Amino acid sequence: MRARAFLVLSALVLVGCGSRDDRAAPQGVDRSANESAPQAQAKTLPPPDSLVGEWRVAGIDGNSLTGNIGIAVSIDENTIGYEPRCRGFVWNYRYARGEVGVTRAPPLNSPVDGVPAPVCLVAVPPELIALGKAFDAVEQAGRTPENGVLLSGGGHSVTLFSQ
Repeated sequence: MRARAFLVLSALVLVGCGSRDDRAAPQGVDRSANESAPQAQAKTLPPPDSLVGEWRVAGIDGNSLTGNIGIAVSIDENTIGYEPRCRGFVWNYRYARGEVGVTRAPPLNSPVDGVPAPVCLVAVPPELIALGKAFDAVEQAGRTPENGVLLSGGGHSVTLFSQ
């Protein structure tokens, strides 16, 4: 009887030790979404002709944005950016047939020609930092079945919808 109880308890302990994702999700990001499904679906659809536009961030790293945060991203022919830009959320990029190359733009808070840089004391929520890490890694663009754009690379992704 004791041996049986020991086996049952051991099995329960092992179940509790199973693998799980230890990465902490920023507040406002729902980790319940499947991270690989959007990337797999985006690869079967043709890439967008262009990334230029005003976009709403719908997901970061496969997780939907939740809560009281909305993030807008502006993409023109050369740059990707979102506010607060003074905190370095600006990238130069190039795009061709689904392939994306990004580099962080020089910080806006650097002195120019001897003129002191503006002070940027804006608090940054964790969702904006997670989005910045995802944009740092972007290598490819694809479409989602919902007509969104999925930017991905380096184990990160950003899902965008037109505004």
